[in-house]
Amino acid sequence: MQIPEFVEGKGFAGYIKNILLLIIFIAMPLFHMWTASFGVYPSYQLSGVHWALIGSFILLIKPLKIKGGIIIDSCLLLLNIYICYHQVVLQQLFVKNAGIYTNYDIVISIVAIIVTVIIAGRLVGITLSAIAVLFILYALYGSHVPGMFRTVRFSIQRIAPYLYTSYDGIFGQTLTVSAQFIYLFVLFGTLLELTGAGKFFVDISYSLTHRIKGGPAQAAVCSSMLLGTINGSGAANVVTTGTFTIPLMKKVGFKSSFAGAVEAVSSSGGQIMPPVMGAVAFLMSEMTGIAYAKIALAAVIPAVLYYATLSISVYFIAKKTDVPDPDKSELQTAGKILKNGWLYIVPVMVLILLMIFGYSAQRSAFFSIITVIIVGFIKNRENMTVRNLLNSFQGSVTGIAPIAAACLLAGIIMGVINLTGLGLKISGIIENIANGHLLPGLILAMLTSLLLGMGLPTSAAYMVLAVLVAPALVNMGATIMAAHLFILYFGALSTITPPVALSTFAAAGIAKANVWETGKEAVKLASTGFIIPFIFVFNGELLMQGSVVNILFACITAVIGCAFIAASFTGWAKVNLSVPARLLLFPAGIMLFIVHPFYWNIAGIILAFIVIEIEIIKNKKRTPEVYNV
Repeated sequence: MQIPEFVEGKGFAGYIKNILLLIIFIAMPLFHMWTASFGVYPSYQLSGVHWALIGSFILLIKPLKIKGGIIIDSCLLLLNIYICYHQVVLQQLFVKNAGIYTNYDIVISIVAIIVTVIIAGRLVGITLSAIAVLFILYALYGSHVPGMFRTVRFSIQRIAPYLYTSYDGIFGQTLTVSAQFIYLFVLFGTLLELTGAGKFFVDISYSLTHRIKGGPAQAAVCSSMLLGTINGSGAANVVTTGTFTIPLMKKVGFKSSFAGAVEAVSSSGGQIMPPVMGAVAFLMSEMTGIAYAKIALAAVIPAVLYYATLSISVYFIAKKTDVPDPDKSELQTAGKILKNGWLYIVPVMVLILLMIFGYSAQRSAFFSIITVIIVGFIKNRENMTVRNLLNSFQGSVTGIAPIAAACLLAGIIMGVINLTGLGLKISGIIENIANGHLLPGLILAMLTSLLLGMGLPTSAAYMVLAVLVAPALVNMGATIMAAHLFILYFGALSTITPPVALSTFAAAGIAKANVWETGKEAVKLASTGFIIPFIFVFNGELLMQGSVVNILFACITAVIGCAFIAASFTGWAKVNLSVPARLLLFPAGIMLFIVHPFYWNIAGIILAFIVIEIEIIKNKKRTPEVYNV
């Protein structure tokens, strides 16, 4: 049986590597499907097997390219497997020996930290690995640091076993979530793509939006939203859907940088869109103790507002640039597409309904994956070959590997934070600088979240921020729900915010556009994503808290506010807007988000109406300008 070539070089070594990869591609989905259905394992066993497979995969696809590299990699691979095995054995022995370590356990703990950082760093890069190492050094030498960051003295004999065995460490809650939840949803997404569902979602989105100006861009927004909520990585979703949507947008006349920005923003927004929220909702439930269903419900309105603004912005830009309408002779009707492909919706509906009826995320994902495979054999039987299934398994391992590596390194960071009490200190710094006032605290939290989230998958970014930043917001008066959704938003937006913007980089590559130009467009399109979190911290109605009347009123005014903000950033509202008009429309939009007192809404509408009317009068005799912001 053959699999796609992964390794450089041929001969016996290459053959052995491909055999090992084949074993990993088969073992990963089988093991995780078993644990999601019939097999019940403690979290430390689940995370141990999970990392043993992923660590081996990373070493096989990212070999050392030096003389003797194959020997070093072979030793690392065997060490990594043994580290995972010993961790499981050690956890079981703790019941008998009351958690006492031997000298051998301490040595293995030190080796485990070194080996796992080396392996994870090969895939996620030097930045996160360096941060993890710096945190370890802080635990070792923090007693010499002056000021409020000073810690008590910790020896390596104390630090290493803690990071190796605790629930806050390497094999702790961060990696466990990757093993329990995230991999299953990555597998679900890759199998869904195999069945042809990806093209179906793009086609149905395009058919429903082609009558709207800028239909292909609207299709990108819809399809990326649908698939992005399942995918745990905004950048991965860009690569998946962007190959369809970006060329389509460019074909009808959108600039390359704008096409890339639309895809990057819509894909990253999937991380905040219920029901799955890129699997972060399950992490949040674990971290906060709030039921998953409550988190998903609270996230609905902010996510809808995010996509509403994006869609309105796309429409305004399309009108401003006078993007030509598509050739309708090439289009299929939505009814025809839905008639031919309605089965593709079934797996997603199964997933949503099972969660609504109280099934665990694992069990829901298990039955959804089974449904996907059945749909694949019904709709696209000729594509459901053993080789193509292996390709999908390969895609699932490739997709989870950077997330798991980031989760492992995040586990080191979280372990040190909890061991040293650093989380309370950073929270205290934010509180001290903000002087206990919530709004300045939110601004500092936003900047911290964008900085710490850069280069990380949303799940890993959220886990770090939940420990470092969220407690400060709660202490200053934010609810636990609002605080954690706040940091999630900015953790997700860090993937489109320069200088380290993975989703933007991926979209710019597909669009063949300048990275910085694409990043500038993306930040403008995601404008409300930077505003909405501040609003829902103060305005509980946007998190489904309050009476039905107040919630509906808040939604209606917020949508109008989104339109004004979109006009401000795009520079169009029936006519091209002058700079002063754009500057005035922005605060007018913000006023529409303020529910109490309601006269702010009236003031916002009046201000926006006056500004737009003045611009219409001024522009009656002007010719449309070319969009070139």
